[in-house]
Amino acid sequence: MIPQVGNGKGGDEVSYFCKNRRIWSLLTALLVASVLLLSGLFIVTHGKHDCTGEDCRVCSEIKVCVSTIRILSEAVGTGAAVVFVYIAAHKLVFSYIAGFFLCPASLVSLKIRLDN
Repeated sequence: MIPQVGNGKGGDEVSYFCKNRRIWSLLTALLVASVLLLSGLFIVTHGKHDCTGEDCRVCSEIKVCVSTIRILSEAVGTGAAVVFVYIAAHKLVFSYIAGFFLCPASLVSLKIRLDN
């Protein structure tokens, strides 16, 4: 039998993560940035090495670093595109809805006389 923590519904853990959302977001961003930086640094420092042939460990690590950089850059690019579309759609819908609540003002409704 597995011991239960809290009330068994996961409420304590979920509320902890919700309260510290900024911290977890910052930590995730720092981890992604460090993986990108360290992978690039490894590729630069080990680009010209003495290759031992087919089973070269450095070459296999370079391939892993290149694929990691490619996957993370695609994910970040896709995420940026999704955020851009969301913000643009939100502003478009908000400005469209706000137009319904604006009272059109004309010179006649404002009772301005146009005598010369």
